[in-house]
Amino acid sequence: MLKEEDLVCLLDSKKKKYLISLKKGKVFEFHKGKVFHDEILKRNWGEKIISSKGEELLILKPTLAEFVLKKLKRISQIIYPKDIGQILVLGDIFPGAKVLECGTGSGALTCYLIRAVGEKGKIISIDEREEMIETARKNIENFYQKKIGKIKNLSLIKKNLKKIDEKNFDRIILDLPNPWDYLFILKKILKPGGILVCWLPTVLQVFNLIEEIEKKFREDFELDGIFETLQREWQKREKSLKPKDRMVAHTGFLILFRKKFCV
Repeated sequence: MLKEEDLVCLLDSKKKKYLISLKKGKVFEFHKGKVFHDEILKRNWGEKIISSKGEELLILKPTLAEFVLKKLKRISQIIYPKDIGQILVLGDIFPGAKVLECGTGSGALTCYLIRAVGEKGKIISIDEREEMIETARKNIENFYQKKIGKIKNLSLIKKNLKKIDEKNFDRIILDLPNPWDYLFILKKILKPGGILVCWLPTVLQVFNLIEEIEKKFREDFELDGIFETLQREWQKREKSLKPKDRMVAHTGFLILFRKKFCV
Protein backbone atom coordinates (compact mmCIF):
# COMPACT_ATOMS: atom_id res chain seq x y z
CA MET A 1 0.00 0.00 0.00
CA LEU A 2 1.22 3.50 -0.81
CA LYS A 3 2.05 5.89 2.01
CA GLU A 4 2.16 9.64 2.59
CA GLU A 5 5.19 11.46 1.09
CA ASP A 6 5.70 8.73 -1.53
CA LEU A 7 6.68 10.05 -4.95
CA VAL A 8 4.21 8.81 -7.54
CA CYS A 9 4.19 8.89 -11.35
CA LEU A 10 0.71 9.01 -12.89
CA LEU A 11 0.61 7.85 -16.51
CA ASP A 12 -2.41 8.90 -18.60
CA SER A 13 -3.87 7.37 -21.78
CA LYS A 14 -1.63 9.60 -23.96
CA LYS A 15 1.49 8.37 -22.11
CA LYS A 16 1.97 11.74 -20.43
CA LYS A 17 3.55 11.50 -16.98
CA TYR A 18 2.74 13.52 -13.87
CA LEU A 19 4.97 13.31 -10.78
CA ILE A 20 3.43 14.15 -7.42
CA SER A 21 4.31 13.73 -3.75
CA LEU A 22 1.41 12.18 -1.83
CA LYS A 23 -0.13 14.05 1.06
CA LYS A 24 -3.43 13.39 2.82
CA GLY A 25 -6.15 15.87 1.92
CA LYS A 26 -4.45 17.18 -1.21
CA VAL A 27 -5.84 17.08 -4.74
CA PHE A 28 -3.99 16.66 -8.03
CA GLU A 29 -5.65 18.68 -10.79
CA PHE A 30 -4.91 18.50 -14.52
CA HIS A 31 -6.78 19.08 -17.78
CA LYS A 32 -8.59 15.73 -17.47
CA GLY A 33 -9.99 16.23 -14.01
CA LYS A 34 -9.07 15.81 -10.38
CA VAL A 35 -7.52 12.96 -8.44
CA PHE A 36 -7.64 12.90 -4.65
CA HIS A 37 -4.42 11.90 -2.94
CA ASP A 38 -6.46 10.01 -0.31
CA GLU A 39 -7.76 7.73 -3.07
CA ILE A 40 -4.26 7.09 -4.43
CA LEU A 41 -3.11 6.22 -0.90
CA LYS A 42 -5.59 3.33 -0.90
CA ARG A 43 -3.90 1.80 -3.96
CA ASN A 44 -0.72 -0.16 -4.68
CA TRP A 45 1.99 0.33 -7.30
CA GLY A 46 0.78 -0.73 -10.74
CA GLU A 47 -2.92 -0.16 -10.00
CA LYS A 48 -5.15 2.29 -11.84
CA ILE A 49 -7.20 5.22 -10.65
CA ILE A 50 -9.93 7.20 -12.42
CA SER A 51 -10.00 11.01 -12.45
CA SER A 52 -13.17 13.06 -11.91
CA LYS A 53 -13.53 13.32 -15.71
CA GLY A 54 -13.10 9.61 -16.34
CA GLU A 55 -9.40 9.58 -17.32
CA GLU A 56 -7.66 6.34 -16.40
CA LEU A 57 -4.25 6.80 -14.77
CA LEU A 58 -1.68 4.12 -14.03
CA ILE A 59 0.13 4.50 -10.68
CA LEU A 60 3.87 3.92 -11.08
CA LYS A 61 6.96 4.33 -8.94
CA PRO A 62 9.02 7.08 -10.64
CA THR A 63 12.38 6.16 -12.07
CA LEU A 64 15.30 8.41 -11.21
CA ALA A 65 15.33 9.62 -14.83
CA GLU A 66 11.68 10.66 -14.57
CA PHE A 67 12.40 12.48 -11.33
CA VAL A 68 15.37 14.32 -12.84
CA LEU A 69 13.45 15.42 -15.93
CA LYS A 70 10.08 16.24 -14.35
CA LYS A 71 10.46 16.92 -10.63
CA LEU A 72 14.03 18.02 -9.96
CA LYS A 73 14.22 21.71 -9.07
CA ARG A 74 16.98 23.41 -11.02
CA ILE A 75 18.69 26.77 -11.00
CA SER A 76 21.22 25.82 -13.65
CA GLN A 77 21.46 23.54 -16.67
CA ILE A 78 21.50 19.89 -15.56
CA ILE A 79 23.34 16.91 -17.01
CA TYR A 80 20.64 14.88 -18.80
CA PRO A 81 20.01 11.19 -17.99
CA LYS A 82 21.30 10.16 -21.45
CA ASP A 83 24.66 11.76 -20.61
CA ILE A 84 24.66 10.54 -17.01
CA GLY A 85 24.37 7.01 -18.36
CA GLN A 86 27.53 7.55 -20.39
CA ILE A 87 29.33 9.05 -17.41
CA LEU A 88 28.49 6.03 -15.24
CA VAL A 89 29.49 3.51 -17.93
CA LEU A 90 32.47 5.13 -19.64
CA GLY A 91 33.68 6.59 -16.36
CA ASP A 92 33.37 3.09 -14.88
CA ILE A 93 31.73 4.21 -11.64
CA PHE A 94 31.73 1.02 -9.56
CA PRO A 95 30.41 -0.10 -6.15
CA GLY A 96 32.86 0.92 -3.47
CA ALA A 97 34.48 3.68 -5.54
CA LYS A 98 35.72 6.89 -3.99
CA VAL A 99 34.42 9.67 -6.27
CA LEU A 100 34.89 13.43 -6.32
CA GLU A 101 32.16 15.38 -8.09
CA CYS A 102 33.07 19.01 -8.64
CA GLY A 103 30.21 21.22 -9.76
CA THR A 104 27.25 19.72 -7.87
CA GLY A 105 24.74 21.99 -9.58
CA SER A 106 21.17 20.89 -8.88
CA GLY A 107 22.26 17.37 -7.92
CA ALA A 108 21.03 15.32 -10.89
CA LEU A 109 24.30 13.40 -11.35
CA THR A 110 24.79 13.22 -7.57
CA CYS A 111 21.54 11.25 -7.22
CA TYR A 112 22.88 8.63 -9.63
CA LEU A 113 26.33 8.49 -8.04
CA ILE A 114 24.75 7.67 -4.67
CA ARG A 115 23.31 4.52 -6.23
CA ALA A 116 26.34 3.65 -8.33
CA VAL A 117 28.99 3.59 -5.59
CA GLY A 118 26.76 1.76 -3.13
CA GLU A 119 26.93 1.72 0.65
CA LYS A 120 30.66 0.93 0.67
CA GLY A 121 31.53 3.76 -1.71
CA LYS A 122 32.17 7.42 -0.99
CA ILE A 123 31.09 10.54 -2.85
CA ILE A 124 32.42 13.99 -2.09
CA SER A 125 30.38 16.50 -4.07
CA ILE A 126 31.55 20.12 -3.96
CA ASP A 127 30.29 23.42 -5.32
CA GLU A 128 31.41 26.89 -4.30
CA ARG A 129 27.89 28.33 -4.71
CA GLU A 130 25.72 28.10 -1.60
CA GLU A 131 22.47 28.18 -3.58
CA MET A 132 23.57 25.15 -5.60
CA ILE A 133 24.41 23.12 -2.51
CA GLU A 134 21.05 23.96 -0.96
CA THR A 135 19.13 23.12 -4.15
CA ALA A 136 20.98 19.82 -4.53
CA ARG A 137 20.32 18.94 -0.89
CA LYS A 138 16.57 19.45 -1.30
CA ASN A 139 16.47 17.43 -4.54
CA ILE A 140 18.44 14.53 -3.07
CA GLU A 141 16.28 14.45 0.04
CA ASN A 142 13.14 14.62 -2.09
CA PHE A 143 14.09 11.60 -4.21
CA TYR A 144 15.61 9.41 -1.51
CA GLN A 145 12.99 10.40 1.06
CA LYS A 146 15.55 10.89 3.83
CA LYS A 147 17.64 13.67 5.30
CA ILE A 148 21.03 14.25 3.71
CA GLY A 149 22.76 13.20 6.94
CA LYS A 150 21.20 9.73 6.60
CA ILE A 151 22.87 9.17 3.22
CA LYS A 152 26.10 7.79 4.61
CA ASN A 153 28.07 7.57 1.33
CA LEU A 154 27.66 11.27 0.47
CA SER A 155 29.40 14.42 1.66
CA LEU A 156 27.87 17.56 0.15
CA ILE A 157 30.22 20.48 0.73
CA LYS A 158 30.47 24.16 -0.24
CA LYS A 159 34.09 24.36 -1.37
CA ASN A 160 36.36 25.42 -4.22
CA LEU A 161 38.32 22.63 -5.89
CA LYS A 162 41.59 24.42 -5.12
CA LYS A 163 40.90 23.87 -1.40
CA ILE A 164 40.13 20.16 -1.55
CA ASP A 165 42.06 18.29 1.12
CA GLU A 166 41.19 14.68 0.24
CA LYS A 167 43.30 12.43 -2.01
CA ASN A 168 43.31 8.99 -3.62
CA PHE A 169 40.10 9.32 -5.60
CA ASP A 170 39.24 6.46 -7.94
CA ARG A 171 37.23 8.78 -10.15
CA ILE A 172 36.90 12.54 -10.51
CA ILE A 173 34.01 14.16 -12.39
CA LEU A 174 34.25 17.83 -13.34
CA ASP A 175 31.32 19.94 -14.47
CA LEU A 176 33.28 23.19 -14.65
CA PRO A 177 33.74 25.68 -17.53
CA ASN A 178 37.53 25.85 -17.03
CA PRO A 179 38.86 22.41 -16.01
CA TRP A 180 42.36 23.24 -17.34
CA ASP A 181 42.85 25.60 -14.39
CA TYR A 182 42.71 22.66 -11.97
CA LEU A 183 44.89 20.04 -13.68
CA PHE A 184 47.79 20.64 -11.29
CA ILE A 185 45.48 19.69 -8.39
CA LEU A 186 43.79 16.79 -10.15
CA LYS A 187 47.06 15.03 -10.87
CA LYS A 188 47.81 15.03 -7.12
CA ILE A 189 44.46 13.75 -5.84
CA LEU A 190 43.51 11.17 -8.52
CA LYS A 191 44.89 7.66 -8.05
CA PRO A 192 47.29 6.28 -10.70
CA GLY A 193 45.09 4.49 -13.22
CA GLY A 194 42.09 6.51 -12.05
CA ILE A 195 39.67 8.15 -14.48
CA LEU A 196 39.07 11.87 -14.90
CA VAL A 197 35.70 12.71 -16.48
CA CYS A 198 35.13 16.22 -17.82
CA TRP A 199 31.74 17.49 -18.97
CA LEU A 200 31.90 20.48 -21.34
CA PRO A 201 29.23 22.08 -23.55
CA THR A 202 31.36 23.53 -26.37
CA VAL A 203 33.97 22.33 -28.85
CA LEU A 204 36.31 25.20 -27.98
CA GLN A 205 36.40 24.16 -24.31
CA VAL A 206 37.21 20.58 -25.31
CA PHE A 207 40.01 21.78 -27.57
CA ASN A 208 41.48 24.07 -24.89
CA LEU A 209 41.45 21.29 -22.29
CA ILE A 210 43.24 18.79 -24.52
CA GLU A 211 45.73 21.41 -25.68
CA GLU A 212 46.61 22.25 -22.08
CA ILE A 213 47.15 18.60 -21.22
CA GLU A 214 49.28 18.00 -24.31
CA LYS A 215 51.45 21.02 -23.52
CA LYS A 216 51.87 20.77 -19.74
CA PHE A 217 50.47 17.49 -18.42
CA ARG A 218 51.40 14.93 -21.07
CA GLU A 219 53.22 12.85 -18.46
CA ASP A 220 50.26 12.87 -16.10
CA PHE A 221 47.15 12.15 -18.17
CA GLU A 222 46.32 9.94 -21.15
CA LEU A 223 43.33 10.92 -23.31
CA ASP A 224 40.86 8.03 -23.29
CA GLY A 225 38.09 9.43 -25.49
CA ILE A 226 35.86 12.30 -26.56
CA PHE A 227 32.15 11.50 -26.79
CA GLU A 228 28.86 13.12 -27.74
CA THR A 229 25.60 11.28 -27.09
CA LEU A 230 22.45 11.88 -29.13
CA GLN A 231 19.17 10.24 -28.17
CA ARG A 232 16.24 9.75 -30.53
CA GLU A 233 12.98 8.31 -29.24
CA TRP A 234 10.57 6.38 -31.48
CA GLN A 235 6.79 6.01 -31.32
CA LYS A 236 4.15 3.61 -32.58
CA ARG A 237 0.92 5.05 -33.96
CA GLU A 238 -1.59 2.53 -35.27
CA LYS A 239 0.32 0.78 -38.08
CA SER A 240 3.28 3.15 -38.26
CA LEU A 241 6.55 3.20 -36.35
CA LYS A 242 8.62 6.36 -36.67
CA PRO A 243 10.90 8.74 -34.75
CA LYS A 244 9.31 11.37 -32.56
CA ASP A 245 9.33 14.91 -33.92
CA ARG A 246 11.69 16.09 -31.18
CA MET A 247 14.92 14.52 -30.00
CA VAL A 248 17.49 15.23 -27.31
CA ALA A 249 20.44 16.13 -29.52
CA HIS A 250 23.61 17.93 -28.47
CA THR A 251 23.85 18.68 -24.77
CA GLY A 252 27.59 18.48 -24.23
CA PHE A 253 30.84 16.58 -24.64
CA LEU A 254 32.24 13.90 -22.39
CA ILE A 255 36.06 13.78 -22.25
CA LEU A 256 37.86 11.00 -20.40
CA PHE A 257 41.48 10.80 -19.25
CA ARG A 258 43.46 8.12 -17.40
CA LYS A 259 45.94 9.12 -14.73
CA LYS A 260 49.42 7.80 -15.50
CA PHE A 261 51.74 6.39 -12.86
CA CYS A 262 54.51 8.96 -12.46
CA VAL A 263 57.74 8.08 -10.70
